[in-house]
Amino acid sequence: MKSTVNKSLLGFALISLALLVSCQDENFELSDNNAQSIENEAASDGYFEDAEDMATLAVAVEPSAAGSGRISAGGRTEGTKPADIRFVGECVTVSLQMAEDSQPGNPHGYITIDFGTGCTDAKGNTRKGKVLVEFKGKSFFPASKIITTFDGYFVNDIKIEGVRTVTNITGSTTSAPKFEIVLENGIATWPDGTVATRQGSHTREWQRTANPLNDQWVVTGSATGINRNGTLYQVEVTKPLVYKRECAISNKVFMAVEGTKVLTVENTVITIDYGSGTCDRLVIITINGQSRTVLVRGE
Repeated sequence: MKSTVNKSLLGFALISLALLVSCQDENFELSDNNAQSIENEAASDGYFEDAEDMATLAVAVEPSAAGSGRISAGGRTEGTKPADIRFVGECVTVSLQMAEDSQPGNPHGYITIDFGTGCTDAKGNTRKGKVLVEFKGKSFFPASKIITTFDGYFVNDIKIEGVRTVTNITGSTTSAPKFEIVLENGIATWPDGTVATRQGSHTREWQRTANPLNDQWVVTGSATGINRNGTLYQVEVTKPLVYKRECAISNKVFMAVEGTKVLTVENTVITIDYGSGTCDRLVIITINGQSRTVLVRGE
């Protein structure tokens, strides 16, 4: 019954906006601090997921014909970008530098995604600064890694910092590889100087199909953070979250379409139910046994 999956971040943050509009029923208890925690957890999660997705797409770009491919004679090339709305325009460049220890069977290199002083995508999100990507090993091979960091990187004037490491934990190449995702020292800083922090550990299974449009991701794990009010919160996926590429295309919001997570803030437990797989934009929020259906506005 719920939402969609486009890796263009603001879908998560918009949960809170819809929430604050929809939850004005006098019997539905949602304090300002709880609302702040929902917003911060959703927004920061979306920003880091967005960056990781861009990193994964950049690593997955295949070289062209010999002599004119992504890796030039000097081991570096400019301007080869994935086919994705976040990479459109001359203001964003993608460069690759292979490491000295790189080998054909075990590649090791560095990719810089540079948004310069500002690039606005088709959805109205403005990014500036650099997303730095280190990759080790072939994509989808066991133990391969993608490590994402940031250099003066901002999304819609919110500064993003931290280290996100994605490791392939699959025993062999498969149609459903699994990845361990660890976020360390995640920090989001708003223009007013307030800060939200986040640490997380998740496992993601990429269920690949013959038609990439039918691919989906199944995610489990947990995260902790401190919201902009200085309050600690915890997040636990209690039923695996399912993300579908077909929903990303239809609804243009990056969020799960199935599964549940529990957000704990001080003594309050908030359940977020993403539904049963339909590509809609509805979630159910439950606090103290009282529930409300909330529309996630992705426009």
